Amino acid sequence: MAAAVCRTCGRLRYELVPAAVSFGMTCLGWVHHAVGMDVAAYAGYGLGLAATGALTWGGLKFKSSVATSLGVASAGTVVNTAIGAITGPSVPSLIAGGVVTIASYAVFVPWLVKTRHERINLQIKAAKTKPLPDSMGVNVAEPGIVGDTEEETALRRALWALGTPAVDVTRLVFTDTGWHAVVTLPPGKNTSAQAVIAKRTQLQANLDLPGKLRLAEGAQGNQLYVRMQTTDALAEPIPWPGVRVSSIEQPIPIGIYPDGREILVDLLSGHVLVAGGTNMGKSGATNVLMANLVACEDVDLAGIDMKPGALELGPWADNMVALADDPETARQVLVWLKSKMVERGKYLSTLRGPNGERVRKWTREHGKYIVLVIDELAELLRQAPDVVTELLTLMQVSRAMGIRIVAATQSPSEQAFGGKGTDARQQYGTRIGLPVNEPTPINMIFGTGAYGQGWRLDWLDAPGKVMVSSERYTEPEEGRCYWISDEQIRLTSLKFLPAGALLPPHLAPPAPPEPDPDPDPTPPRGPGGGRPVLHVVPTYPDGSRIESNRLPLWQALEKAGQEGLTKPEAVRRGICNHHTSIAPWLSQWVGAGWVEESSKRDRAVVYVLTAAQHTPVPEAPAFSKENVSCPASS
Repeated sequence: MAAAVCRTCGRLRYELVPAAVSFGMTCLGWVHHAVGMDVAAYAGYGLGLAATGALTWGGLKFKSSVATSLGVASAGTVVNTAIGAITGPSVPSLIAGGVVTIASYAVFVPWLVKTRHERINLQIKAAKTKPLPDSMGVNVAEPGIVGDTEEETALRRALWALGTPAVDVTRLVFTDTGWHAVVTLPPGKNTSAQAVIAKRTQLQANLDLPGKLRLAEGAQGNQLYVRMQTTDALAEPIPWPGVRVSSIEQPIPIGIYPDGREILVDLLSGHVLVAGGTNMGKSGATNVLMANLVACEDVDLAGIDMKPGALELGPWADNMVALADDPETARQVLVWLKSKMVERGKYLSTLRGPNGERVRKWTREHGKYIVLVIDELAELLRQAPDVVTELLTLMQVSRAMGIRIVAATQSPSEQAFGGKGTDARQQYGTRIGLPVNEPTPINMIFGTGAYGQGWRLDWLDAPGKVMVSSERYTEPEEGRCYWISDEQIRLTSLKFLPAGALLPPHLAPPAPPEPDPDPDPTPPRGPGGGRPVLHVVPTYPDGSRIESNRLPLWQALEKAGQEGLTKPEAVRRGICNHHTSIAPWLSQWVGAGWVEESSKRDRAVVYVLTAAQHTPVPEAPAFSKENVSCPASS
């Protein structure tokens, strides 16, 4: 217990360590007094006092300051604890604890001042002297290289051994997944942040701390951002929670960050690029976008899939107004889309605003948006190089006419972005980067210098892990895309079949045949042939049915009442395996006004159903075969 208290104080405020130890041992003595003292206990305290006294005497005799200091501190601690055990919570015990605490600070404060002076002198020396050779290792570091915490000390010594001593280390910040800090480096080319990033593997070996080391350039030229990830909340795939939007003007959630925040894509801010290596989750991210887009009532979808048979976008064929899987039909789709762009531009030119100004931007009031999804962009431009002009024109001009392009490629190259003389990357308002095996494609995806700024897609260690760059996300941050199954794709496609098509019949997909209406089934009779046995289907306050995978969390919130429920409590009760899996559901319910964040308990947010939603969900009767689901109003 004392060790745990010391570690906590050392990481938060190390100045509290002597007081924490003294108070902790006093309380320990009181506990011993409460359980009872016997002859063995008195003998134990006496033996401890004799041992610490002997250590103090030996330190004085052999002139060992370390042994003497340790002996005096141990003797004071034993006396303090013994008095607390003998007298319990009393004035003598409090006096003993106070004396020990004051004596501890009488020794601790001078040591603290001396240590800080050593650190300042070391920082001045590090800025003036040349770095030590790499081969000398960590063990030759000067004793004065210490930090406020074990992690800071290890970081300072690792940088010194690397040949790049730290001028300053901003106070470390500890999170649920690890810790991070900002290091100020000495000026010079060989001690720059880029030079340290290039030696990341050696720096992690020098640190000798658990976790994955992540480095990036700081806000200033000589600053290095260091992040150590000790636990990975995104190690396992995260199931797609279902459709969350009904309009393209709403941000589309495609994944989640380690702290539970959803990764949102704003299609209105520009075109979208999805790029990554083979089998690294590019198709999954594209399908999550598609699953939300087909549910948007103000969107018409078109697709180009250069895999023969449209293997990636084929499951969504019935939801699209057109789907091309070869160069010729792809060319027709682009020509048609360009004609729609011209038509819409002329239409907007005839409109005027409330003050007579020209309308210059397409909104849902003018009609549906059009989204073109291209899978294997590089293959399209390879097989049909003549469509580059049409595609670039669409990307540069069509945004104002309500047309968006989502392009996915696993081969980001100059040709994929338009070839020489052009740079179509500037037209992508959102760039979704998935794992790659080499650093070269990173600058192709995110722009020049992205590799050194921390957009390290080569550090993403699992398919589906992602970094997103957009107006909403300007700093590199590792997340994970939702995983959507083939069955979810099939059911979502069937649920949101479109009412019509925009293209001529020879390009539009055939309309699905109308199913024959089935007669209403005869409701089953109850036991003994009486009235039908019905049970209430659990629903949200808006009348929609609660999904089966979310029902345990909703029922737990109802049962908790005004006391509420936190994410860690949901994990302990077996409702979920990790708090990130329920974070999107809670965020959705908070946004809908069904759940509110009332307070905090154990530093975790407490979620409580709003006052109008405290009616428990009825449990189903015991006889399952005779039961039949019906709306809650029945």
